[in-house]
Amino acid sequence: MKQVLIFILLVSLSMAGFGQSTLSPDSSGWKSNGNFVLESEDNNFKMRFDVRMYIDAAMFFDDPDEILSNGTHLRKARFASKANFWGNWQAEWDMDIAEYEVEIKDMWLAYNWENSMFKMGHYKVPFGLETLTSSRLLTFMERSYISLAFKMGRRTSLGYSLWGSNWYSTAVLFAQGMDDDKNQLSEETGNGFAVRAAYGPQFGQNAQLHFGGAIARYAPNDDRGIIDFNAEAETKMGDLETLDTDNIRNVESTQQLGLEGAIQFNNIILQAEYAQTDLSRETGFSDVKLSGGYAHLSWIITGEKKPWKNDEGEFGALTPHNQTMGAWEFALRFSNLNLSDPDAGIYGGKANNYTAGLNWYANPNVRFMLNYTMVDNSVAAAIGDYDFSYVQFRTLVTF
Repeated sequence: MKQVLIFILLVSLSMAGFGQSTLSPDSSGWKSNGNFVLESEDNNFKMRFDVRMYIDAAMFFDDPDEILSNGTHLRKARFASKANFWGNWQAEWDMDIAEYEVEIKDMWLAYNWENSMFKMGHYKVPFGLETLTSSRLLTFMERSYISLAFKMGRRTSLGYSLWGSNWYSTAVLFAQGMDDDKNQLSEETGNGFAVRAAYGPQFGQNAQLHFGGAIARYAPNDDRGIIDFNAEAETKMGDLETLDTDNIRNVESTQQLGLEGAIQFNNIILQAEYAQTDLSRETGFSDVKLSGGYAHLSWIITGEKKPWKNDEGEFGALTPHNQTMGAWEFALRFSNLNLSDPDAGIYGGKANNYTAGLNWYANPNVRFMLNYTMVDNSVAAAIGDYDFSYVQFRTLVTF
């Protein structure tokens, strides 16, 4: 850990020195979105850091067996460098050092021309609007059940994206993640592909729609055909997986289907997703079907909107209009996950979560988040029919 921090400090100092000696002060500096950018006079070179610090606290209720633990948590401690060079090239170097561990995040190189991008390296598999949305832009403190259970994470990938004024499409071929255990006993495992498309028509100045979908197919990382799906109760405090299929064996391939939809009318946003995961198994073993979804409603009380980004097929950052009072957002979410398939002998449990959230965007760099969640578990859940609720709070700083 000490070596990582020293390395980051040296990189930061060296980049700062580089900026002072070669970059124009007119084009470099703090921008209105809260980013500090180093930029050359001809705009062919750009660099910015992405530093994130999330400090969480949670308290649980209706916990007579005391299986849940109140406390505080350093959820993220991220350092990333994002660069554009020689006009068309882009790269990102991203690490997380929370929880006393170094974790590889985005590490990729891309080439842009017109409205397209060729990208290679380690990055998220393009599946799911909420999954692809940066954690610093999420409406709630944690992603919903389907994003936790069905995530494919970051993989070593080769992809191509193409977009227009109101649409986006991408396709990737991927292998294992850089931090996955490599199995040297057989050929490389975990290979697959994913395709995602999104359409975001705008009607006048008031209404922005979003329709999207994605499919993915991949082999298990383990050459024995083992895969496991699990999820925490939409809180990382205690890291307790309340839903868990345990190891599902004899899996030949996994197919995932995701559907996305959203409408933003003035300062009201309704967003929903559905995801289904199908496991094809060897002869003599039943195939498995798992599914879930969520819907959330967001009211930005102070009137701001979230822009739709055509080069990513996602919604962008909310920027407060008033830097003194900031922006306020109230949101509600229903989330469901079913990790049981009795016909296949899989009993991972089911759960429904109901969450209310309040966000204060003090400025583009600082946000305070408060969530209250009620958890309704089924008998087959990892902790049984044990229903509880919790409140959690986050201080989020990015720059």
